[in-house]
Amino acid sequence: MEKLITPPLQVLGESSLLLALLEQGLIDERTKQAAVTLSENSHLPVATALLRLNALAELPLYSAMGALLDWPLMRSEETEGLDGFSLQKAASDLGLNPHWLRAKGVWIFRGSQGYLVAFRDAPASEVCELFNRLISRPSPPLLNWRLILPSAYERLSNFADEEANAQVGPIDDLQALRELAEEGPTIELVNGTLSKAVTQRASDLHFEPEEGDFVVRARIDGDMQELARYGRDRFDAVACRVKILANLDIAERRLPQDGRIGARVNGENFDIRVSILPGAHGESMVLRLLRQERKPTQLQDLGMNAEQADMFEAWGRLSNGIVLVTGPTGSGKSTTLYTALELANDRSKKIITVEDPIEYKIRGITQLQVNTDIGFTFAAALRSILRHDPDTILLGEIRDKETAGIAIQSALTGHLVLSTLHTNSAIGAITRLVDMGIEPFLIAASVRGLIAQRLVRRLCDHCAEPDSSPDEALQALLRRFDFLEHARPRKATGCAHCAGIGFFGRLAIYDMLEVNEQMGHRIAAGDGEAALLAATGRSRDDGLLRSGVRQVAEGRTTLAEVLRASSSN
Repeated sequence: MEKLITPPLQVLGESSLLLALLEQGLIDERTKQAAVTLSENSHLPVATALLRLNALAELPLYSAMGALLDWPLMRSEETEGLDGFSLQKAASDLGLNPHWLRAKGVWIFRGSQGYLVAFRDAPASEVCELFNRLISRPSPPLLNWRLILPSAYERLSNFADEEANAQVGPIDDLQALRELAEEGPTIELVNGTLSKAVTQRASDLHFEPEEGDFVVRARIDGDMQELARYGRDRFDAVACRVKILANLDIAERRLPQDGRIGARVNGENFDIRVSILPGAHGESMVLRLLRQERKPTQLQDLGMNAEQADMFEAWGRLSNGIVLVTGPTGSGKSTTLYTALELANDRSKKIITVEDPIEYKIRGITQLQVNTDIGFTFAAALRSILRHDPDTILLGEIRDKETAGIAIQSALTGHLVLSTLHTNSAIGAITRLVDMGIEPFLIAASVRGLIAQRLVRRLCDHCAEPDSSPDEALQALLRRFDFLEHARPRKATGCAHCAGIGFFGRLAIYDMLEVNEQMGHRIAAGDGEAALLAATGRSRDDGLLRSGVRQVAEGRTTLAEVLRASSSN
C-alpha cells in the first residue's frame, strides 16, 4: 500500500453526482426526480435510492462516484484476502466505535503500510469530520481512501457476522444491553428499517431471529418480502431498542409482551402496535404500522362497481338495522367500514365506534377502545353507548352471543349498526349468528345487508400491458359473466415504480347481498345457506368470483389474483 496522508475528506454533493450521471447519459431527468423523491422520503443516500429503483447497476454508479471523489474502487475480488474482522482491530487502534462505522458504511483495514479506509457511499458530514480530526493529529495515521462496491461491502459484512456469531453469545448484562440499544447504530437500524417499511407501503414489520442471523421482513400488499439481514450479534440490542420504545420489560424474554409506539416516520404520524413472542432462536417481534391520519377514500377506489356503491350508500343511509362485513383477517373489512363512516359523517348524526384497536382516528366521531383487562368488552361498551343517543354505531367485531344480542336489540330500537364477522361468505353470516344462539326471527328482522370481501393486488398502472391473448380459462369466465365483449385485460410486467413486481397497492372484490322480504322469510323459517342463496336467484359463484372477473375485464388485476383470493369462498 502506498504511504499517503490523504487530504481532508470533502462531502460529495448529491446534486453533483446526479449531474454527472445525467451528463454521462446513465440516467434521465425522470429517473433523477424519482431518486430525489425516494431519497428525501426515505432519508437514504441518493446512490442507494438509485440502486433501489434499479435505475442502473452498482458498477457504473460507483465508477462515476469514484471519479468525482478521485478514489479507486474496491471490488469483491479485492476483498478475498482481507480479514473481515480487521474493522474491529483497526477501529480499536484508532479509538473508534466499530458498530458506528458499520452503520455508516465504513470499513477499515490495517496493513503493513498503514490503514486503508473503504466507504460504501460518499461519506456523510459527521464521518468526514471524524476522519479529518484523525489526520489533523500531530502524528497522523497513514490513510488511503477507497470506494467499496455494495456487493463487496456485503461480503465483508457477512464474513464478519459469521465470525462474531462464532465468538459472541447473547448479551446478558441488562445495563450493557440498554447502552447498546441507545447507541447510534442501533437507533439508526431501527429508524431506518421503519422508514424503509413505510416507503414500501408495508402494513406489518417482522424481526425474526434465526440461528446465524436475523431477518427483517415486511408485509407489502399482503405478501411477505425480505427487507434486510443482519448479524445475530446485533439482534439483542435491536430487540431492546424496540422494547424501550414500546415501554416493555427489557429483562423479560420468556413470556409474550404487547405494547405500542407513537412515532413520526417520513413525515407521517403512526401508532405502531408491538407484539413480541419468545421463540427457539430468540424473541420474534412484529410491528403493525397504523397511520393515525386516514386519507378520505371513495367507494370506487376500494373496488366497488357503480351498482355495489349505490347499494352500499343506501345501506349507510338506513335509520336502523345491521350491515355485516365478512371475511378473514386482513381482507380489508375495517377499511370498508371506515369508508362508510366517512360518507355518513356530515355532522348531522351522532356516530360512535367500539374498536379493538382503534386503527384510524376520524374527526367528528366518538371512538372507544376496548380494554378486556378492566372488563370494558364490546358488549359492555355497547350497553353504555346506547345511553349517548347514537344514530350510527360501528362495532369492530361480533365475537359472542352477548355482543350479537345487544347489537340486534340496538338495531331493532332505531340504530344503524355496522360490524364484522369472520366467515367465508356473505350468506355465512346468517349461519354464524344462528350458531351463536341468536333466534332466526331476530336476525330476519334486524339484518339489512351482507358483504363478503377479499383483497387482490392491483396492477401497476406504470407498467401493466394489455393482454392481447388471454388464456382459455379467463375467456370462459369473461363469457360466462357477459364481460367478454368489452373486456380490456392487462398483465403484470414490472418497473421501478413497483420494484419490478408488476403490482402496486390492492383493491377489494365484493359479494353483496340485500336481505329482502323473501330472504327474511327464509331466514325466519330457519333455512340453510343453500335455500337462502336460492332465494337470491343466483349461485355462490355469482358473488366474489363475478366481482373479481369484472376487475380483470377492466384491467385492474389478474385472474390468478382473483382465483387465489376467492378460493376460500
